This record gives sequence, structure tokens and C-alpha cells, in this order.
Amino acid sequence: MISPVTSRLKWIGTPLIALAALLAQGTAQADVGDFYKGKTIKLIVASGEGGGVDLLGRAVARHLGKHIRGNPRFVVNNIPQPSAIGGASFVYNVAKPDGLTIGGASAGLFSRAVTRPNIKFKLDRFTWLGNLYKATVLFWMRTDFPCQTLEALKTCPQRLKFGGTSRGSTGYGLVPALIKDALGLKMDMIVGYKNTAIVLALEQNEVHASGGDIIGFFGGRPFAMMKEGKVKILAQVAGSKAPELAPYNVPWIMDVIPASHKPLFEMVNPWIDMARPYFAPPGVPTERAKHLQDAFKKLATDKAFTGEVKKAARIDITLVPGDEMLAKIQAMLKLPPEVKEKITNLVRKKKKKGKK
Repeated sequence: MISPVTSRLKWIGTPLIALAALLAQGTAQADVGDFYKGKTIKLIVASGEGGGVDLLGRAVARHLGKHIRGNPRFVVNNIPQPSAIGGASFVYNVAKPDGLTIGGASAGLFSRAVTRPNIKFKLDRFTWLGNLYKATVLFWMRTDFPCQTLEALKTCPQRLKFGGTSRGSTGYGLVPALIKDALGLKMDMIVGYKNTAIVLALEQNEVHASGGDIIGFFGGRPFAMMKEGKVKILAQVAGSKAPELAPYNVPWIMDVIPASHKPLFEMVNPWIDMARPYFAPPGVPTERAKHLQDAFKKLATDKAFTGEVKKAARIDITLVPGDEMLAKIQAMLKLPPEVKEKITNLVRKKKKKGKK
């Protein structure tokens, strides 16, 4: 039997413990604020200037500071090495793990990290802060091509010419190669085009199909061509169906590929779902890392930020929190080695080159 004294001590002790926890939390937040006050955070944008990754990164730099205690300033440095490798390597290997350097990249970071054995960083060691954009890759084609469905393209008497940028590109190289392999399409991959040249090549019937992100399609000439009846979307690829495509009855690739190929897309879909990842070096102090992750959560609902991004980069912010990013990455890395090997072989396959 519990004595009245013991019961009273227990009753008193519980709120004291809670109070101590709140005081400790407040102290930690004050410490974070003291640390960042008067400091400058360096944002490493792992791309060249002027592209989508850079536009979003500079908007982040303009708005993130107000969500961090101490209101630090931001400076942006670009490292335009292909597929974000240079920027990611700098953050991982050179930057101090003090919370004063963060990186912003594209989905190419994941594809190259998986398919290149000489990469000098490990994806699951980064301090993941948040992802701000969930992409959807499209597979679209001319409506005057003789075979108009994925099923018909398996036995089409004419081979489909697909125009892309590089085999390492997620939307223009790897994903269409995966679709071709999964469904046995009679299709030739013609890569080496600049993004702006692909649409012209398709309009001139030099190629019959292409890919890329949903933003590039609906925000550019391809959408106008679809309204004119000249092109159609054959498939969408992402971790889930895009609501924007519901009126067009576009098949989700996971509904049409055989079970044997689903593990390949289960590795690639997280790359697409985390198309604009932000990260810090391994070993950032726990309280600072948590504070930065919370700052990204607040940024994602900041109307001034989301409005600017919508206007400048034509994207809607879709947050994947840092802890969820890490879970997705860990699951991706645990897929069987033969899945990684298959994707690597598709990326490195000898290419046919298109016009610049």
C-alpha cells in the first residue's frame, strides 16, 4: 500500500519533472538563438545560376533566416558540378558540422550517389533538413505516331524515338529507360539534347516522345501542344499519382508495370519525391539540427516564401521533413544489390546522341 506521504511526493514530483523538461527545452532554444545571433549561414546551391535549383535556393536564403532563432544572414554559393555531386561533396567533406553550412540540390544527387561507386559521401550520413518539392516525371509523345498506347508500343512496326538530355538525368534518361525495359517498348533513346531543343525536335518530328518534370510540361510549350491536340501524356512516374493529372486520365506507372520491375521504381520514386533536398554535414549538434529542421517546416507554410516560389519557379512547395527523408533514403539503400546494379547499367549504357 502506498503511504499518503509517498503519494503526495509523487503528485508533486510529476509536475516538477515536466517543469524541468520545459526549462531544459527553453535553455536549449536560447542556446541555439545565442549561437545564430549575428552569424551568417552559407547555402551551397549544387547547380549553376538561373536554373530551378538555384531559383528555389535563393528564395530559401531570403526567407529561412526569419524562422531561425537569432535571425542569421544567408549567403549563397553555387557549385555547378553535374547532378549536385560537387555541392554535396563540399557539404559532406569540407564544411564544418556547426550548423552554419547547408546544401540544396536536385534529385540527381540520389541517382548519381547510387550509380557511381567513387562518390565520396554516404547519403544516410547527411543531416537531412527537409525537401521542398515533390516532382512527377512524365512520358509524353506526339499524337500522330502510329502506336498510341504503352501496350501498342511493345509491338509497334515503327520504333519510337525518345529525345532526352542525358542518361544520368532522372526525367529525361533513367525513368524512360526503366519504362522501356519494364514494358519491352520498341523505343530508341536519343540523348544529348539541351532542354529547350527537345521540344523543337519533337515539333519537327525529329523525335516522337520525351519526358521531364510536370512543371516543364504544364509551364511551357508542351502543354499548349497538348491543348492543340498534338501531344498526349502516356504515363506519370512518382511515389503517388499527381492530382493535377486526374482530369487527363494519365496512368500511374506502378499500375502498369510487371511486379518483377517494381523494385526498380521503388528505388527511383523516392528520388522523384525528394526533388529539392536540403541537408547539412554529418554530426551537426542535435539541437541545432532539430532547430533547422523545424525552420524548414515553418518555411514551407510561409506565405511570402511560397508565393515568391510560385511566381519565380512555378512550383508548389510540398514538404518532406528531414526525419522522413532519412527513412526514405535508408529504405532505398536497403533494396537488393541487383536493383542498384540494374539501374547503374541503364544509366551507363552507351548513348545515341541528339542535336545540341
